[in-house]
Amino acid sequence: MSHNDGEHTSSDGGGHEDEPLRVDLCIVGAGVAGLNALAVATNYLDSTKRVALIDRRDGPGGMWRDTYPYVRLHQPYQLFTAGDIPWELRREPGYLANRQEVVDHLTHCRDVSADRVRLHEFYGATVEYHSESDDLVLVQLRDAHGAVHTIETPRLINAYGFNVTPNQPLPVSSSQVRSVSPDFVDLVGPEFTADGAPVWIVGSGKTALDTAYTIIARYPDREVNIVAGSGTFFNNRDQLFPNGFRRWWSGKPFTVVFTGAADMFDGWNDQDVRHDFRDQYTISPFPHARRYMTGNLSVVECDAVAAGLSTTVMEYFVDVDDRDGRPCMILRDGPDLEIEPGSWVINCTGYLLHDAPTYQPYVTPGGRVVTVGTTSTIFQFSTYGAYFLTHLAFLDRLESAPLYAVDLNALVQRAPDASLAVVCALSLYNFAVLAEQLPMSVFTSCGVDFNRWYPKPRQFTTSARFLASHRR
Repeated sequence: MSHNDGEHTSSDGGGHEDEPLRVDLCIVGAGVAGLNALAVATNYLDSTKRVALIDRRDGPGGMWRDTYPYVRLHQPYQLFTAGDIPWELRREPGYLANRQEVVDHLTHCRDVSADRVRLHEFYGATVEYHSESDDLVLVQLRDAHGAVHTIETPRLINAYGFNVTPNQPLPVSSSQVRSVSPDFVDLVGPEFTADGAPVWIVGSGKTALDTAYTIIARYPDREVNIVAGSGTFFNNRDQLFPNGFRRWWSGKPFTVVFTGAADMFDGWNDQDVRHDFRDQYTISPFPHARRYMTGNLSVVECDAVAAGLSTTVMEYFVDVDDRDGRPCMILRDGPDLEIEPGSWVINCTGYLLHDAPTYQPYVTPGGRVVTVGTTSTIFQFSTYGAYFLTHLAFLDRLESAPLYAVDLNALVQRAPDASLAVVCALSLYNFAVLAEQLPMSVFTSCGVDFNRWYPKPRQFTTSARFLASHRR
């Protein structure tokens, strides 16, 4: 592949220890967050500028390159992009793109950006360290072949996002069950298809619901059970993304929904906010679900899962051990469950916020290192964070913008029921700051803005009301 007169290079294109690669920008992460940073940066960098793009995977696309094969977007596909780059795929507006289609589009986003700057790509690479001085940042990485490269840059963007890694199978003591992860076993492949043994899904989030819906739809006679923990409730996709002409009068734009939650929150009434939000905008196959996830679920999907499950256990999985010669599932608080020998135990416990990474501020005191991650979060979506922080950085307004940030890992671990209210309030405040700091063109060119789902008159009305009522 050649971009920009042959300046598009792979990891063997220079920059070894004795020959630093000097670039105008270095981005760590080639998922949707990193590609948003890259797309935005190309609005400020001309075709002579050099950009280094580093990722531990073997190409652009982030988690979409190695997640389970039946995954689909939970939102209309055109609202998942980098910058304002349109999809080449032509499907109905409400289509939920599959894994390969998402990877293809994110690769296309890389290609579009690579035609605008001189792009140096390092895939299968690991950043060993970076150091910031008054006038530059040094980045040292080891590429897929073990070679060490040093990069000199005036600006580094760590676009980690949620730093998703594939799930491993759950460790179990019994040898009579098959403990698997959907990331490593093809649950729509011949081995699983030929086996009629019961399925036990562990988890209740996006992965669990995708897995349950897929198995129930493909194998309607198969016994599918779920160990759901406290249960998860999701945004009602039908309400937030109404189809067809209903977009003119039905549903509520995301800005309206989250503004309502933020305005209701007084710092103490997080439970009231959570219950009100759940009653108005969410859906779940688990009647008493307690955990909120910003994923989207339709009524059809929800009803299919609820009807197709043989057993729903609102408990936490611990192990499967053999008791009197038969496998027995051990739960944290409830009674043990005897299960069929040969059962499949599928780890769908989720990917987000499992570990507690080292704290990194969204911008360092020196202003040269920007981080889009979970320890210093300014928006609940990493796409928004990468898009807007990159604009602020290139406009030299990042350090002066009075943004608030939260450690999302600590928030979810210590006060999970308050996270919805806190994140809504945080996001709405920061949007008000951005409205004062950035030109309107930045907002109208934001391809991941969920309000774009609605006709332009509704978009304009929603934006005007927000700006009129939420100035700092």
